[in-house]
Amino acid sequence: MAYTLEDFCADARAALDRDSGPEGRDRVARHLEKLLVDPDFVAAHLGPDKPSGAETVHVDETHGFRVMAHTNRGPSNNTPHCHGPSWVVYGMAMNHVEMTEWRRVDDGAREGHAELVVDRKYVLNEGEAHVYNEGVIHSLDRPLETRLVRVCGCDLDRTLRYRYDPAKNAVRVLEPRTA
Repeated sequence: MAYTLEDFCADARAALDRDSGPEGRDRVARHLEKLLVDPDFVAAHLGPDKPSGAETVHVDETHGFRVMAHTNRGPSNNTPHCHGPSWVVYGMAMNHVEMTEWRRVDDGAREGHAELVVDRKYVLNEGEAHVYNEGVIHSLDRPLETRLVRVCGCDLDRTLRYRYDPAKNAVRVLEPRTA
């Protein structure tokens, strides 16, 4: 039997009803892994006819989480970033991403300055999902065309976020958009 987007959203809502913290988010990731391997979901939301980019496919009215389908046509390597006060779950539907988690080692006292070191590197493969809790600095290297699903704890465009440049020891604040 197919595991639909609606099934996932209901299961994610129930998991967050029980625990809106890290344990509940881990349950969301496990449910997302079931969705990532459903061929009907992948065809409908991440199929070959989809343009490159991200599309919001669900906004949860109860918890405010968003489910976004990302189609990435070519390779790319994004810079380290964090989603500020929001959590996010990344899940791979096609190919893989090389993930890096970073640790900030300066005290944050100098505006625009940040010193990062690599904390952990790993590959997120097809059918796998991983939680990044609030403030976790991470980057994705996509050496191939990919399809992934990102579940965000809130509307990231309306949330204070940060983008880092380890080569220049710099951090840039991404201000929330206003309505």
